[in-house]
Amino acid sequence: MKSAMWQLADMLFPSRCALCGMTDHAASDGGNAYCPECIEQLTPEPVNRCQRCAAEIGPFAKSDKGCTHCRNRTLRFNTVVCLGMYEGSLRKALLAAKWSFSAVRMRSLGALLASRRSAELNEKPFDRIVPIPQHWRQRIVRNFNPAWIIANELGSQLNVKCDVHLLKRALRTRPQKRVSVKQRFENQSGALAVAHPHAVQGERILIVDDVLTTGATCSEAAKVLKAAGAKSCTVAVLARVLDHSA
Repeated sequence: MKSAMWQLADMLFPSRCALCGMTDHAASDGGNAYCPECIEQLTPEPVNRCQRCAAEIGPFAKSDKGCTHCRNRTLRFNTVVCLGMYEGSLRKALLAAKWSFSAVRMRSLGALLASRRSAELNEKPFDRIVPIPQHWRQRIVRNFNPAWIIANELGSQLNVKCDVHLLKRALRTRPQKRVSVKQRFENQSGALAVAHPHAVQGERILIVDDVLTTGATCSEAAKVLKAAGAKSCTVAVLARVLDHSA
């Protein structure tokens, strides 16, 4: 039962959903920043997803060897788990979370990824969770690294060690959104390094980022992790962006 102080706080400062702003549907789901109705919009049941890159595909398309969005790309990771496609409510919520002064919204989205995709995440156990790092110059101008927040939330809910310092930026690259789709793999080549290679010997790694478009960044991460001795690499992101360049 809530204390009198918390009850008074709820009366004076009612909870507002971070997406719709409604107060008569107080945010719930374990303290999540989103109301139950918006949570349903943010977490649609996955239907017809590519087994390799998690892109939405046609109902009769085969994707055991990839789909039209990834078949011609060299992806070093094994598979992708995502909350949904980068569109509608999820796109709106993710953009607002990335540019918020507080990490509460991003943490809530990470919690939804862990809870709503628990079956996929628990299908193959992981030894370590590793977020995509930011360059130190980027950390100066950003309030937080979204990948770190999501990874920490996944680690807490899945009870798996989250290692935010294992991967490091060896090079400062141009932001991927400012690079053409065809150049994104080249832009990320050599950009990441493993700080402690001995730590990942024989481990199953879950690589975490906020979104995945071409897969170039996560593929580079999987490449250096496997070169260091990792057994397998799976990717978990909030949203899958379809670049329609295939």
